[in-house]
Amino acid sequence: MDYTTIILSVMAVGALVALAWLGGYELGTASGANAERELANRRVNGVLDSLNNRRPKAAKNRRKAARKAVRA
Repeated sequence: MDYTTIILSVMAVGALVALAWLGGYELGTASGANAERELANRRVNGVLDSLNNRRPKAAKNRRKAARKAVRA
């Protein structure tokens, strides 16, 4: 093998490795973004669920008024 063939072979393998690395990097970035989006959705849904589990203030005030009326 002469030097030109060796150099071209090394360059071709290097280009193949570079393309594989770039493809993996893009897939990893997309996967990471999806994972972060899913975690954010879980956090927001958890906060909304905790807010929905609270009793409405109007119902609490009606209950207090009813207790006061019964005691009086």
